[in-house]
Amino acid sequence: MDTKVKKIFIKILGKKVKINSKSDINNTLGWDSLNHIKIIDEIEKIKKKKLSTIQFLEMTSIKLIENFLKK
Repeated sequence: MDTKVKKIFIKILGKKVKINSKSDINNTLGWDSLNHIKIIDEIEKIKKKKLSTIQFLEMTSIKLIENFLKK
């Protein structure tokens, strides 16, 4: 798992939450709508640009977030 992504999730969800490459919004404790906004905010800070609404809605798994950050 990408270190940047792991740091984002630890910052937002805490150290106790277990995440891996198969984690997504439906199977990760604490990844609710409010924390999703915070996660997206951190991604925007890393990329230094705002995500579109479609991108915001599509960032629902670790794998999709990692792929986006690699671009």
